[in-house]
Amino acid sequence: MKKPNNTTFTCVGINNAISILRSKRFTVTNIDLLKNGRAEREKQLTALMNSMPVNHCEKNVFSHKYSQGKAQGIAITFSGNVFEKDIPEYADGKNVCLLVLDQVEDPQNFGQIIRTAECAGIDGIIIPKHHSASITESVLQVSQGAFVNMDLYEVINLRHEFEQLKKNDFWIVGLENSIDAKPWHTIQYTGKTVIVVGSEGRGIREKVLASCDFKATIPMQGKTNSLNVSATVAAIAFERLRQLQEI
Repeated sequence: MKKPNNTTFTCVGINNAISILRSKRFTVTNIDLLKNGRAEREKQLTALMNSMPVNHCEKNVFSHKYSQGKAQGIAITFSGNVFEKDIPEYADGKNVCLLVLDQVEDPQNFGQIIRTAECAGIDGIIIPKHHSASITESVLQVSQGAFVNMDLYEVINLRHEFEQLKKNDFWIVGLENSIDAKPWHTIQYTGKTVIVVGSEGRGIREKVLASCDFKATIPMQGKTNSLNVSATVAAIAFERLRQLQEI
């Protein structure tokens, strides 16, 4: 298992800033705040920024450093461990769901998936070290602060992790458009479940897919033959949530 990385990032926007400032996981080293900007008028932010290192910037200075529309008048620089150290055993967990991203290399998709997974109550996201987008400022930015509340794990070997998870009573479900895959809504996602998704172009690696207990597919009704991976995650994650609410 790879040790957590302690890296410095800068994210912009009110949602990101609020999430980071509320978290105890990260150390804030600088805040650039646009004078008379939207963020400066946000009461939640002003309360959270007490005793924080705030740099009040004139409009020309702030605009030179950041895209003002996306930044919403605030940029926050922080450091800390983005990845958790070890995947828990979840010995006492009843309904636990982990999401695995295999060969998902687009930072926009990765960030959107973190946001969607957090909204849908997914407990953690696992990525392989060599077959996935790495954590970058773009990934964190797109997540809109959701990364703060999502456990992220980077592993060397997915199949090895699957073996350990199966020993802890997890079922592994791979999303793949194969002839032996079951319709996505017919599979039970309650209990201890791992959901594996791959990239739009290459899907899940063959050896990783072979380690899955079940295969699920989302049949397309239009002329387009596949969903964006973040849309696939949304469909499956919220189907799981629906099932949980019916228990």
